[in-house]
Amino acid sequence: MVKDLLDALDPLPYPQRMRELAARVRRLAAHGELRPVLAELERRGPYERGLAVIAAAVGRDSDWIAEHLADEDTFVQGHALRVAHSLGVPDTAYEAALDDAPEAVRRRLLRAVVDGHRTALADRLIDELRATWGDAEAARLLPGCSAGTVTRLLPELFHAVSCWSALGRRHPGPLLDAAERELAAKPETSRDGWWQWYGHERGIATAVTHCPERVLDLLERYGPSQLPAPLHRRLGILVGADPARFVRLLLGHHGFAIRRSGALTRTVLRRLADTVPEELLVELGRAMAGFSEQNRLIQALPPGRRGAFHAAVADGQGDGSRVTVDATLLDVLPRTSVVEQARRMADRARDRGAPWSTVLLAESYLPVGEVREKLLAATRRSAADDRAEAWPLLIRNAGRSGDPAAVAVVLDDMARLRNEQDPVRSAALHALLAVPPALLTDDVEPHLDRLVADAVEARDSSPYTRETLSSLAVAVLRTHTATGQRALVSWALRTLTRLSGNTGGADLGRLDRTLRRGQEHTVFEALRPWLEAGAEKSDYGLVLSLTRAVGRRAAAMEDLQELLWQAVRFGTSSTSQAAVDLWLQSRADRDVRVERILAREPSAAVLPAVLSVLTRRRTDLLDRFLGDTPPYGRFLTHGTPWTVPVGREVRRWVPRQVRAAARALEQSAQDEKLPLHARAAAIGQLAAVPESGAEALSRWTGSSDVVLAEAALAALARTDRPADVLPELLAHTGDDRARVAVYAASRVSRHVRPSRLGPLLRGRVAPGTGKVTSRKEAVRLAATRLPAGEAAGVLAEAYALPGQHPDVRAAVVAFGTELLGDERMWEVMADAATGGRALRTAVLRVGPAELPGASRPRYARLVQQVCATDDEDLAALAHQALARWVP
Repeated sequence: MVKDLLDALDPLPYPQRMRELAARVRRLAAHGELRPVLAELERRGPYERGLAVIAAAVGRDSDWIAEHLADEDTFVQGHALRVAHSLGVPDTAYEAALDDAPEAVRRRLLRAVVDGHRTALADRLIDELRATWGDAEAARLLPGCSAGTVTRLLPELFHAVSCWSALGRRHPGPLLDAAERELAAKPETSRDGWWQWYGHERGIATAVTHCPERVLDLLERYGPSQLPAPLHRRLGILVGADPARFVRLLLGHHGFAIRRSGALTRTVLRRLADTVPEELLVELGRAMAGFSEQNRLIQALPPGRRGAFHAAVADGQGDGSRVTVDATLLDVLPRTSVVEQARRMADRARDRGAPWSTVLLAESYLPVGEVREKLLAATRRSAADDRAEAWPLLIRNAGRSGDPAAVAVVLDDMARLRNEQDPVRSAALHALLAVPPALLTDDVEPHLDRLVADAVEARDSSPYTRETLSSLAVAVLRTHTATGQRALVSWALRTLTRLSGNTGGADLGRLDRTLRRGQEHTVFEALRPWLEAGAEKSDYGLVLSLTRAVGRRAAAMEDLQELLWQAVRFGTSSTSQAAVDLWLQSRADRDVRVERILAREPSAAVLPAVLSVLTRRRTDLLDRFLGDTPPYGRFLTHGTPWTVPVGREVRRWVPRQVRAAARALEQSAQDEKLPLHARAAAIGQLAAVPESGAEALSRWTGSSDVVLAEAALAALARTDRPADVLPELLAHTGDDRARVAVYAASRVSRHVRPSRLGPLLRGRVAPGTGKVTSRKEAVRLAATRLPAGEAAGVLAEAYALPGQHPDVRAAVVAFGTELLGDERMWEVMADAATGGRALRTAVLRVGPAELPGASRPRYARLVQQVCATDDEDLAALAHQALARWVP
């Protein structure tokens, strides 16, 4: 039965293979024949075990899933945990799985308990977890506990919490209670340090969503001098909870820092403008005076309120502005108010003896008919620098009018730029970018064409000028592809072609966000002549730009898809690669399209977009690329070494494909003609090969070539059974490969059961068992990977060993602070406080926030003991550290 199943699945692509497996499993489950099949699959290799866990999930065999919640195969365990909740796996299965589980497995199980809302189980586990593994591990379970348990334990575990966001989301009330107690107990000068401590601000920011009033209260009473970044994104919620109270916070002691932090986004300011009483808003505006924030607040108001609001803010403040002409303010005021304000600023500029350009800047905000002649005269001044200032004022004055006719007149005036110097011409063209493209019509196309011709043909034409023209053309193209202004669209495309030789620079932006549904077809028809003309010359730049611009809508545009397919076949190498990426964005028929591409050009298998589909979905096409000869062709030049990359997706391949990939990698690793880095990369990929990868890597760990040997040692940590390779890695902690082996052993130790890990680490902390650095790492691993009681024993023994290196003892002190629940570690700390300089320094490194409240007084006495040293430098350091412990 199992053989028939495997034979039926073997030739199918991965998605179809999973559908066929599900169909067969449902039939087996209906006839009560599933469990024997699962047992047979489990006895086979990694591929079959992977099928077994998926079959158990589809067949809803909760007992099988429960038995594999702590499976050593991470693929099997991951799938089992993913479906355990939906299959109703009982709490007792999780408890059984936690028994002697490696750290990595334990963390996944605890996360599943929290994510699955198994509150009763979390309440039952947390005290035992704390006693066995310490405060930090118990704190990971807090978000999954009941409110009562969190209220009881959070004050004791506050120093060890790392999952602040989850805690703030699940239990905002108890979290804020604990935070308030902590802040109230601190002097005002120490509260900033509390807010900056890793994670505190994230918990408070998450709690804003559920208890905004309480967070406001916390900020008012104990707020920091600088608002933490995570709270910036939650200000809108605080405003919605109590707008007036939030404004009073901004006007209070810490308000200046909040206003200057950039946290008051446009959305927050608009919400304030809509909800805060006018008198309070005016007070806020006055507090913002002198900074750009005031203008941003004015801009957040509806245009009809801006003039009166500005007048109210300015009332009683006199005319002592540090800025003679505030162009930013003039830009945000409505037309009904800007004229009066512009005249006032112009008069103030004259009274203060400001330069002519400053006065003219204010006057350029007056109506076109009133100031045009004066602006036009300024563009004829004798000095080029003066003209470079005057032209932008003239052009922007027309743009602010909102009148297409005024813009057309200015474009006609710009004909005089033909004989100008490039700095003047460049300034004028850049100012034209500020004119809304919607004010341009087909009637001004000749003027624009002349501007481009004059600028490009000028002897001193600069790259900046050409870049400005390109930006102007793109802006026009984005605006008018759907407005029917065909002459402008044609001008924009001609300009881009003239500047760069093709239409590839036509960045159309995100049309899918601005066009109405179906309007993309209108855009395509407007561009069709250019698209087809470009295709005839193998210029597919505009096709690619349009496809990117319309996003997902491109999938429903058949003519555009056909042009993309042409770009894949006939474009240059770079164009074809870009076209492949875009052509494969359509999920509906992506698998079929990959087959078409590979049938036409096998070397396309090296392209990331094709390779991803090939290795993840179209596994039925994979065999031809796993042979000895790479698919040389258009995208892979002859002689270039290449093999199918092997990664996590290898678990989707059938066994023969896995074996073929492993052979190819081993051949690459053995090929001395290849560069050393390529051979090392092949060795590294062997780690992803299920089951046989560790054995293959072991053959390279003793290589005479340092690069290859270290690549193999590092890769051992990434195999599918890392626990089996730990003894081999530890064997290298005393030789020249220790720098790599120790790091790999650290990763591997997360996957080793504590009952097996403890003896291995205990044998690696004594003098003579390895290098000092290796023994220090063994101390760290014992402290973090073993149960607290056992870890304290290993560390205490390591500290007391005769001839132990001072640095190893210092490591015991540093990592032993997490184990102070065991009296043996207090004995170690007491000895270290009177020991050598390295030991005393290690005692001083710990801060009060890192220890539970009950341990702080006793540890503070140790710090005080260090202060009694005769070493003046150490005494100074100790007294500095002692200041942190003073209440």
